[in-house]
Amino acid sequence: MSDLSGIKIEKGRVGSNRRNASYAISGLIISAIAASALALDTPTTVYNMNDVKALGITAEYDSTNNFNAYRHISEFYRNAGEGTELHLMLVAQTVNLPTICETKGKILLAHAKGKIKQIAIAINLPDETVVVPLNGIPTEVYNAIPKAQGLYEWADSHFMYCQIILECYQHTGSAASSANLRELENLEADKVTLVNGQDFLYASTKTGNAQKFADVGTVLGVMAKANVNQNIGNNEIFDITDAVKGVWIEPGISSHKTNTELIEDLQTLEDKGYVFGVTYTGLAGVRINNDHVCAPIVIDADNKVNEHTIALGRTSDKARRELRSVYLPKVKTDWLLDETTGKLRPASIVALEDIGDKVFGDMIRNGEISYGKTTVDPQSDLIVEKELLVSYVIIPRGNIGEIKGTINFKTQV
Repeated sequence: MSDLSGIKIEKGRVGSNRRNASYAISGLIISAIAASALALDTPTTVYNMNDVKALGITAEYDSTNNFNAYRHISEFYRNAGEGTELHLMLVAQTVNLPTICETKGKILLAHAKGKIKQIAIAINLPDETVVVPLNGIPTEVYNAIPKAQGLYEWADSHFMYCQIILECYQHTGSAASSANLRELENLEADKVTLVNGQDFLYASTKTGNAQKFADVGTVLGVMAKANVNQNIGNNEIFDITDAVKGVWIEPGISSHKTNTELIEDLQTLEDKGYVFGVTYTGLAGVRINNDHVCAPIVIDADNKVNEHTIALGRTSDKARRELRSVYLPKVKTDWLLDETTGKLRPASIVALEDIGDKVFGDMIRNGEISYGKTTVDPQSDLIVEKELLVSYVIIPRGNIGEIKGTINFKTQV
């Protein structure tokens, strides 16, 4: 007897989502005073500027207290877009930058349950605070670099990988005398970025210490908007100027000097790994100069390269997150072994490698990497040690830092 329906095609079941993590989710810690609806040291989550204003963090809040808190958050949403998940916390002005990195950062990262992919720390100093420089930057900023890297190491140990942005406020002195963030002694802070650039015209509306701030909210917003493989200074995509709103018309440095005043210093600051806004002749608007971290470029004898840019660090973090999510369900599962060697059978090795290769396949299709390969060690001991030994290799996307060429007139080709 036949079924009069003729043909039945049922919907297949969809497995676990391999693209469930949002890499725009960010964190922001600001030293300030309590807002009307947000106490100090209280993590909260916002999704747009209406949420932020409901907390009592408004333009008036900034104006009354000579702060840049509303500024940082509004810049984040101007670049990242409304609807982006932002985990926010205010801390007391008496808490310095190294201490925020050591203690407060852990509170916010734990609150977000590992969802934060990039976190920025901004400082609002009381007007009476005297800033003591060290190698051209505030002593507390200099001392915060290893603490910020330590925050990453703590986050890494809890599988909450993230990039960390520090506000390099009140950059003083010449570029030549400034610390070289690419050559810090006994320190490779490859997850830490120092932002010393500011929107000069906006900063001119402030006074005292608030005037010598750095626009970490802008950089955090661009980073949230960017794909993990993209340089936040991408000239084609990330123009941070809004001529209608009068934002980022004139770039400057946190010394409260314009780029024009410091034109001879900008290349040195670039070479030393600082992040700021730049303009290019023939290209309208302002871009971020580059995606620096506080680490040198390292290539070892096996051609392995360190995470010497934000893009490399974010790409690596995404791969690690995604690989962990797909392999975690396989922990404590059992596999058929070869009856002679007691090791994994070839078919099992292929199946286990395929799990990681699917992650890399997704990242290649998303335009995030050029190549990725998973290799399972056939000598893995699943009887006594019960360890699956796996190695991964990634070839990242390339990035054009500059274009060099020559041009000549000729009478004929």
